[in-house]
Amino acid sequence: MRILIILLGCHIAHLLNGRIDAAVELASNYSQVDWLLSGGIKPNTGNTISEAERMATKILEKEPAYGAPEWNYIMDTEATNTAENFLRVRKMDLTEYDDVYIATSAFHYERAAKIASLIIDDSDKINWVLADQKEPDSEYWERIHIRNVESDVNRLLKA
Repeated sequence: MRILIILLGCHIAHLLNGRIDAAVELASNYSQVDWLLSGGIKPNTGNTISEAERMATKILEKEPAYGAPEWNYIMDTEATNTAENFLRVRKMDLTEYDDVYIATSAFHYERAAKIASLIIDDSDKINWVLADQKEPDSEYWERIHIRNVESDVNRLLKA
């Protein structure tokens, strides 16, 4: 069984680590996993390496504990937001996979699912892996950002 795990980046370390842990826990149940690690360097965060590269480092540290499974990595080091994460997915043939999962934070799910439905043709094939970590104001900012999903996606698709 071949699966794809799309791991969405985050510039906040403990949120990113929570997403990684949730995704690795799922991946440990499979022998063949393709990982799409999606996240660039967001401006004004002080980060000097991409979120995708940080994810790869963390996952590779955990991989030996699972008996060196067949995990393949696809790096998207350019995306700086959720819509851009899904543009890369849109170019992939999801029919190659038995299951497709997106790993993100639980507070981010509603907005991410809405964006995915507007960008990814096979969005009905997607399953979700949700990490519990959040910031004190996470839900507040998600309520603000979800208002702009359709205009943000339309602007991105026209670019």
